Amino acid sequence: AGPGAGPPPTLQEARQRLEHIGRRVALALVFLLVLGAFSRLLVWTLNSLAERSAKRRLLYKRLVPILRISLWVFAAYFVIQVIFHVTTANLLAAGAAVGVAVGFAAQDLLKNVFGGLVIIFDQPFQVGDKITVGDTYGEVVSIGLRSTRVVTPSDSMVSVPNALVVDSQVSNANSGALDCQVVTELFLPGWVDEALAKRLAYDAAAVSPYAYLKKPIVVLVGDEFRETFLTRIKIKAYVLDARYEFLFQSDVTERARDEFRKHGLIPTYKDAQDLIELTRTANES
Repeated sequence: AGPGAGPPPTLQEARQRLEHIGRRVALALVFLLVLGAFSRLLVWTLNSLAERSAKRRLLYKRLVPILRISLWVFAAYFVIQVIFHVTTANLLAAGAAVGVAVGFAAQDLLKNVFGGLVIIFDQPFQVGDKITVGDTYGEVVSIGLRSTRVVTPSDSMVSVPNALVVDSQVSNANSGALDCQVVTELFLPGWVDEALAKRLAYDAAAVSPYAYLKKPIVVLVGDEFRETFLTRIKIKAYVLDARYEFLFQSDVTERARDEFRKHGLIPTYKDAQDLIELTRTANES
C-alpha cells in the first residue's frame, strides 16, 4: 500500500462488503425483472387499445418504442445511481473501458443500436407505416434497438437490422397518415374507347367502400405492348386505412372489370369461350 493508505480491511469487513454488494445486485435484478414485466404489460395494453380504434391505432403504436426506450433509460439510471451509488467520474471511467472492449467485440450490435436511436428520434417512419426497405415491403409493427420488424402482405414477420435501415433508401407509403395511396393497374385491348374506360375506372374506385374520398382519385392512360398493343389504365386512389390496401385494390379491380364487360370493352366469359373454340377450330383445319 502507498503512503497515506489506510489499513487493509479485516476478513469481517470484507465479508460485510461482499454481502452489501450481493444485496445490491439482488435488488437490481429484482428491479429489472419487475420493470421488464411492467414494460411488457404496458406494451400489451397499448397494442390492445390500438387495435380497438383505427383512428387511435397509429398514436398508441407510436408510443410503444418511445415508452420502451424511456423505461430502460430510467432503469439504467436507477440501478447505477440509486442502487449502486456510482459517481459520475467512476461511471465515465467504466463507460470508457467498457466502450472500448465492447466496441471491438460487438461492432455490428452497436451499429444496430445507434441505428435504432436514429430511427426513433429522426422518424423516417413510425410504427403503423407501410414501408419498403430493400426487397421487403409491409407494415412496421415494432421499432427496437436492434431491429425493425415488418409484417409483409403474406403475413410473414421480417426483422430488418437497424443499421441496414439507416444505410438504405426507405420508401414510406403513408408517412404517419392512416390513409394510404393505392395504385391499381388494369389492361384493356388497344382499340378501346379511352374516355369511357377512364370514366368506368374512376367510378369503380369512387364507389368502393374502402375509398378515402377526401383525397383525389386520378386515372391515367398509357400504351403498352405485350405481344399486342394494350391500353394500360392506372388508378391512383386513397384507401381509408393502410391495412385495407390489397382489399381495396381487389375491390376496384373487380368493379372495374365488371363494368368493362358490361360496356363491351373486354369480352365476357361466353365471348371468350367462343373465341377459344373458334381459334381451336381454325388451328385444326
